[in-house]
Amino acid sequence: MPAANAVPSNDARPPYDAGHLIDELEAYALLQKRGIACAPSLALDANLIAAPALPFPYPVAVKALSAALAHKTEAGAVVLNVADGAALLAACRRISDGVATRRPDLRIDRVLVQPMVAGIGEVLIGYRVDPDVGPLVMVAMGGIFAEVYRDRSLRLAPVDPAAAHEMITEVRGLVTLAGFRGKPKGDLAALAQAIVALSQLADDASVLEAEINPLIVRPAGEGVVAVDALVRMA
Repeated sequence: MPAANAVPSNDARPPYDAGHLIDELEAYALLQKRGIACAPSLALDANLIAAPALPFPYPVAVKALSAALAHKTEAGAVVLNVADGAALLAACRRISDGVATRRPDLRIDRVLVQPMVAGIGEVLIGYRVDPDVGPLVMVAMGGIFAEVYRDRSLRLAPVDPAAAHEMITEVRGLVTLAGFRGKPKGDLAALAQAIVALSQLADDASVLEAEINPLIVRPAGEGVVAVDALVRMA
């Protein structure tokens, strides 16, 4: 694995532990403090009887909001492209029923609603504290491809912008973001800056793990947007 530009000392870190997850809304707050743009989000009661006015337009994504649910898709806890208020109410019922079936130990009281965000690519960026080597930052193909292909780049954290750009070029599946065969170029500068920002969690011993998947890469000059996030605290 290539060396990072800077390797923080781990002497002050507590002994390794499994930690605990925070919910997605709390995760966005932590990421935004680091300068990472996140999709607008609204928490609603999962047992809605009437659809409220939303601060953003339809279509929207609806997800279970629970710190106890790390993998929402597998639990039937995500509905995408919800077109209107009636569909929003149906999505809440579908999520409650899906979680009740797949995770009968878990009760869903709130859902998270976000506008659907379009872009030209999806990237996974992650951070974790390895008990043996210390803080690591990762870049990989995002969305469903993160599980299908082991196409990724790793560095010790934190990294600088030059190292972040190197990581992007090392992920073969992200070559299309550079304008491959006439396709529009993605905002690689914004992607690199998000990688740098996430890697700087190495200065916060309370964070054990953070993952954004997907991070939507928009056309050059339009930035990147996190639309799903997981954070594990010590």
